[in-house]
Amino acid sequence: MNSRLGILGGGRAAWAYGSSWLRAGLPISGVWLRPESASRLPELLDAPRRTLEEVAGGSDLLLIAATDRAINGIAESIPQTPAIIFHASGAVGSVRGGFSLHPLKALPPVGEPSDLRDTLLVFEGSHRAVAERVASALQARFAEVSAKEKPLYHAGAVFGANYVAVMVDIAERLMAEAGVRDVRADLIALAESALANWRNHEGRERFTGPAARGDEEVVELHRRLLAGDPQTAELYGLLADYIRRNKVAAPE
Repeated sequence: MNSRLGILGGGRAAWAYGSSWLRAGLPISGVWLRPESASRLPELLDAPRRTLEEVAGGSDLLLIAATDRAINGIAESIPQTPAIIFHASGAVGSVRGGFSLHPLKALPPVGEPSDLRDTLLVFEGSHRAVAERVASALQARFAEVSAKEKPLYHAGAVFGANYVAVMVDIAERLMAEAGVRDVRADLIALAESALANWRNHEGRERFTGPAARGDEEVVELHRRLLAGDPQTAELYGLLADYIRRNKVAAPE
C-alpha cells in the first residue's frame, strides 16, 4: 500500500493518523486547515499546508479529521475527487460513498507521542478492502460495525474512555476535599488495578467495593456525605444500583 493521504483538519485524530502514516513510511499529500486554525499539524508532520482543492486533487485517500458536527459540512465542500473519503468519528456515518475508521483509543493531544499500532480500528461504510489495508499498513487491528448499530457502539466507547476519566477526576476531587492531596499517581494505580481485576474476571469477582460486598450501610453513608453535590450523589447511587441489578455482589 502506497496511498497518498490528504488530511482535512488539525486535531487529535489528524495527528494520530498522520503520525502513524509517516511511521509506516506512507506519503502525506498535504494538510488542509480552516483559515482560523492555529494547529501545528503541517509542521509536525513536515507536510505542506494546501487548499482544499489541492489536497482533494492530489490524494488517494482523504481523511476528514474534524468534530462530529463538522464532518458533513466539510464533506459537502470537497470538490469532485477520485480519492476515497473517510473519517475517524465513532458516531457519524460514512460520507460520500466512503467509510469511517474509528480508533478505539483515547487519543493524546497534537504534538504528544501518538501511534495507532495495535489499536482496534472500527470500520463502517464502503471500501472495506481499502480500510483493511489501511489497518494492516498501520499495524492496527480491524473490526466492523453496521451503520445502524454504530451509535450504540460509540456510546459504549464513551463509557470505556471519557467516563472512566470522569470517575477518576471525581475521586481526586473528593479526596482533596477530605484533605488527602497529591494522589494523582496513586489514583492512576488504583484505576489500573481495577481494570486489571475486570480484565482477569468475567463473573462476580470483577467488581469490588461496598456495593459488591452488600455493605449497604457504607453505601448510604457515602450518599449522605455527597448530598451537598446532588449530581455526584445521584451518579454514585446509579452505579451502586447497577452493581445490585446485575447481581455481582460477592463476599470478600
